[in-house]
Amino acid sequence: MNNIDLKLVSIVSELLRTHNVSAAAENLGISQSSVSMALAKLRKHFGDPLFVRTSRGMEPTPYAMDLAADLAEAQRILNAALERRAVFNPANSDRMFRLCSTDIAQFTILPALLKRLQEIAPAVRIDLQQLGDDTPRLLEAGEADLAIGLVPKMGGGFYQQKLYTGRFVCAVRADHPRIKNSLTLAQYEAETHLAVTTFGGGYQGLEKTLATQNVRRKIGMRVPSFLGVPRLIAASDFLAIVPERLGRLLSEGKNMKLLPLPFSLPTFTVTQNWHERYNLDPAHQWLRGVVAGLFRDDGTVKDGAVK
Repeated sequence: MNNIDLKLVSIVSELLRTHNVSAAAENLGISQSSVSMALAKLRKHFGDPLFVRTSRGMEPTPYAMDLAADLAEAQRILNAALERRAVFNPANSDRMFRLCSTDIAQFTILPALLKRLQEIAPAVRIDLQQLGDDTPRLLEAGEADLAIGLVPKMGGGFYQQKLYTGRFVCAVRADHPRIKNSLTLAQYEAETHLAVTTFGGGYQGLEKTLATQNVRRKIGMRVPSFLGVPRLIAASDFLAIVPERLGRLLSEGKNMKLLPLPFSLPTFTVTQNWHERYNLDPAHQWLRGVVAGLFRDDGTVKDGAVK
């Protein structure tokens, strides 16, 4: 079947209304020859004259009359599609947003996010997944909406927005027998350490940074997340490097204290990340705005647990 330009539908509709090629051309803002060529193409496609000259002008054939209703409906659907604008009403939506996050985001951002959602979008739901190597694929495929945390650069096709900048500190048992209210480099290197190997660019670069600065660290245990750090620290003499905001939360009510590190470590940036396919989607834009709006200019979380 020959391809039919959708513009031809409007030409047929105008001929049905005016019964005149010149008038149809003028109303559509095209030349008379363009209308004549379009009509010739339609006649060939349908195998019918469609319009014939009479004393009253260009009159439709019975076949054209039968087509009129279908063509009018097709034009209505086309116009509606062209004029359609996606909207999102968070107050009435029960949409499930799928988030990938690191440990630090689960502790420091999500409580504040859930509190805010209860205020402005009580029916909106969250499906939380752990950030991992397959996160870029999930974002690209629409199987995840946002990735939040210490997220490595994902390359072309992805957007990244800074939420706040953080720093690392040392977590140690509050009643540690050798370490009191300060920590020297010699003390640090003499102790045994708990290493966290969770996913994220900030954590994965720690070993390299320490090696560059010639800081020696004897690892007594490695764990895949921060979830068990407080209990492990409280039950041992281990030292652990943790993000300061997360450490404050984890140390509440636990036998754990935070001390400045006796050497310099680069700060890290917590971001939210998404794929360009959904950059202009109203629901996506709304969610990203809510997440970004949780932070003050100084990077602290509004209405959340982190002060």
